[in-house]
Amino acid sequence: MNVTLRLASLEEKPKLAALLRDYLEELGPWGYGEPDYPFLDCYWREERRSPFLIEADGALAGFTLVNAVSISGYAVDASVAEFYVLPPFRRRGCGARAASLAFRSRAGWWELSFHRDNPAARLFWPAAAARAGARRLQFYDVGESRILRFRMAC
Repeated sequence: MNVTLRLASLEEKPKLAALLRDYLEELGPWGYGEPDYPFLDCYWREERRSPFLIEADGALAGFTLVNAVSISGYAVDASVAEFYVLPPFRRRGCGARAASLAFRSRAGWWELSFHRDNPAARLFWPAAAARAGARRLQFYDVGESRILRFRMAC
């Protein structure tokens, strides 16, 4: 499967917003519960925010939102704010490849967080970071969240 990651144009914002709604609905069991995402417009206005679409063999497969907002309070160069792969593309390597492409897009310290009780996320994220070449993996538990922090050399 050929996986690509590309910046979403402003014209593609409605497509990404529709995926984002599906993603937020899917997160319901882990307590997210918010129907709106107030920061979406910022990804086309602010320099340190990047809205990416994930494609697999030319088909839309998901999205990721990358910013430089620290979750842990430590300085970061990049952070995965949101990451979503459509169900037909899961468990086929699409998510791991897309995560790797995102991580390799910026050198420095990265962070991401997920719900500690989400077993798929607990397995996926450390493995995806390691496969992408991440170094110095660190974990922090804050409330119900687990923060993964790591360094990318690119």
